[in-house]
Amino acid sequence: MRVRADSVFISSILHTIALLFFVRPARMYYFAASDRASVERFDAAVQRELYADHYFGVTCLAIILIGLIVVWTSYVRRSRAAWFVMFVIVWFWAFPVFILPLGAPSHWPEGLTIPEFFYFAISGPGVTTQMVRSILMFLLMVIALALPMGRFFIARKASEPVHLPSRRLAVSLLIAIPVVALALYCWLSVGVLYEIPPSGWLVAPPPPPSSPIKCPDGN
Repeated sequence: MRVRADSVFISSILHTIALLFFVRPARMYYFAASDRASVERFDAAVQRELYADHYFGVTCLAIILIGLIVVWTSYVRRSRAAWFVMFVIVWFWAFPVFILPLGAPSHWPEGLTIPEFFYFAISGPGVTTQMVRSILMFLLMVIALALPMGRFFIARKASEPVHLPSRRLAVSLLIAIPVVALALYCWLSVGVLYEIPPSGWLVAPPPPPSSPIKCPDGN
């Protein structure tokens, strides 16, 4: 079947990329209490927190799986009910879980300029990097919701077909999307070859020191 890359299909891909990104933090919650022997070494209050994080991770993984199923079974067919399901996932799960806590002052480093903030986000793993990644993925989901609204809520002609991806394209996407996501993750982890000073201009790293030049007198 021939596929037309319309806004609904592109939106489905964007939702998939964002949902797959949130698998990693959900797994971190899931494995918070995976080793029962390690958990039992803590006091009762800490154990309750670890088990609560574990169950929270299970819930997040379930929501991600539900979102992927909805996207590729109903959302891609322009089902309005599926759009509302994704709206709930974006604004009542992704936003309060991964974005709203970032508004706390403790999450924002003090005394950093905007260029320095993005430099630390790109240069390596850390709190700043996780903040930027979560914000970008959430914005990706918001764009994915807004992009195809006309096709979901404006009545289309009865003769207009719904273009669905072929089996070969679906398999290719299942392989390509994790590869692209892994490449982006590696790029953010490795960093860039240029330093960003507080002034905001790109400055190449200093050259290696050259061998000293000796004068004729030996000095």
